[in-house]
Amino acid sequence: MILHIAPDDKFIDMAYNMFEKVSPNNNEFIVVTKQKKFRYIKTTPITKISHFEFLSKKFITSLGRYEFIVIHSLSDVAKQLILKSDDKIKFVWLGWGYDYYCYLDKKLLFEKTLYLQEKISTQTPIRKKILQKTKNFIKENILYRDASEPIKAFKKINFFAPVLYEDYLLLQNKFSKFTPQYLDWNYGTLEDDLIKQDLKISGRNILLGNSATFENNHIEAIDLLCKLNLENRKIICPLSYGSEEYAKEVINYGKKKFGDKFEPLVDFMKIEEYNQIISTCSIVVMNHLRQQAVGNIIIMMYFGAKVFLNKENPVYKFFKNNGAIIFSMEELTNENIKTELTEYEKNINKEILKKYWSRDVILKKTKNLIETMRKIV
Repeated sequence: MILHIAPDDKFIDMAYNMFEKVSPNNNEFIVVTKQKKFRYIKTTPITKISHFEFLSKKFITSLGRYEFIVIHSLSDVAKQLILKSDDKIKFVWLGWGYDYYCYLDKKLLFEKTLYLQEKISTQTPIRKKILQKTKNFIKENILYRDASEPIKAFKKINFFAPVLYEDYLLLQNKFSKFTPQYLDWNYGTLEDDLIKQDLKISGRNILLGNSATFENNHIEAIDLLCKLNLENRKIICPLSYGSEEYAKEVINYGKKKFGDKFEPLVDFMKIEEYNQIISTCSIVVMNHLRQQAVGNIIIMMYFGAKVFLNKENPVYKFFKNNGAIIFSMEELTNENIKTELTEYEKNINKEILKKYWSRDVILKKTKNLIETMRKIV
């Protein structure tokens, strides 16, 4: 049996389906939580467990009965479990981005967004600040004190599968003794998870960002868009998860600059409904300095949209190195937003996406992951 330690997230149903195809009835998923209902997990059979039970001697001892442990994003409680476990326990870490970028000394926010983050922080009620500081103190000094130095947990992880190989290199450069070996694996397939409808770009709108997280650098992106002749284009801005306070600020700023042409998406919706909305966008603007929004980028490239990314973003470098037709934020000009990709260029992008995210490819990656973990002595 393979044990999966996961958060409540839309990616988990994708992972469950793929692992079950490769190794049927051999996957147990647990979520460390107190919540009664899940917001994102819909189909995966889940066992709920409390933090204290999760880190109990009884549960840690039980890890020995599993073939190996899959960590879906490396949380503090997962690091603590790894540190407490026997050295014979085998771990593979499926990285998501935020769970490893937090260890990198990398600039992620532009000046205006950083100022906005500080502004929101100062507006937080004193009671809430004290409560948060108390929680952080308990986590850092009592619950997860051993996990404060990530390199200790890294040493006990056998393999690491980040979103992109470029991310693996960033961690290697940061930690000279980063011991987990690289493993190629990704969440979701084009056919089953990302592209469920036969859609093409049906409008001239602009998709801005992917979430209500500061790393989107929405403010700077909106300022860039203000300099362009957008004609009657709408700006579709997904803000359904992340910081509510940040989402409000982005909405206020977007409405101030574009009025009713700025359309925030604040409710989480099914992928089919979401794809219908974003398929009206012929332009995609993602102003992240880190790897993020890969799912959105894949979907929009497959539909045939023009995608603009920051040059510092590893996703930009990944697609450029693979010959994809994508653009930098510096190329976000009136001329570029007026012209569409040719059919030849759209097909180039589709073939690159199939090479990395088709069902057959992800199936092979999952088989390789399981076989690789089973070979560890």
